[in-house]
Amino acid sequence: MASGTIPDRIGQSAVRTSGDPLQRRRPLMKPIICIAPAPAVEPMFFSDGWMVNKKYFLGVTAGGGVPVMATDIELVEEYARLCDGLVLTGSAMFTPSPEYAAQAKVIEKQKRDPLDRELFYAFQRAGKPVLGICRGQQNINVFLGGTLAKKFKLTDGVEHLMHKHEIVAEPGSLICELFGEKFITNSRHNNRIDQLADGLKITARSHDGVIEAIEHESQPIYAVQWHPERMRGDLPDPFDGPDTTVLFQKFSEICMEHKK
Repeated sequence: MASGTIPDRIGQSAVRTSGDPLQRRRPLMKPIICIAPAPAVEPMFFSDGWMVNKKYFLGVTAGGGVPVMATDIELVEEYARLCDGLVLTGSAMFTPSPEYAAQAKVIEKQKRDPLDRELFYAFQRAGKPVLGICRGQQNINVFLGGTLAKKFKLTDGVEHLMHKHEIVAEPGSLICELFGEKFITNSRHNNRIDQLADGLKITARSHDGVIEAIEHESQPIYAVQWHPERMRGDLPDPFDGPDTTVLFQKFSEICMEHKK
């Protein structure tokens, strides 16, 4: 093997090691997807940390991406430079027992919300694709100037927690392209989009009017209110919904297109 080269992986040709260290890995022809985490509390030492439900990693991997978890708000520009796309998750915080819940709430406000926000802006500035899921959709709307209706069951009388329902997609939208005009999704949320931010368009609603999917009019920003990471694999939720692996595949394709 020539000096200054390393094998990309067993059975593949060598890769030059000169130049930008990040560019040395570009022969890996899969998009690197940054995943925003949720706060977690470690019970033994009563310390805070980060976690991502493994279903997000499995979804991204099944879609052809290489998932990595962001953990440091000081590195958001590096994440945006290293990675090809961003997933803003809807994972709830992890607390081992009720007495840790108050601490986790503080972590969420002080650390998760700012990390999500700065990650989103960094990837938006870089022109790289973003996919929001559940809480991620709500945050995208807020980050772009929209508003939320919180605990909307109390005001609207509409139940969207621990539930499933049919949604209707807008013709010509990404969601309609992938799943058709009508299909069943899970539902696990207390908040919803109220006033839509400028630049966003609605691409799906539930029959009771809740906004279930959005796209940006001119940027590669997409979001869904349901949990596609749970609608695939051996135990999809719900069983009568579509296999949403195609959403992760499409997002990976979009990320690859923006790499070129």
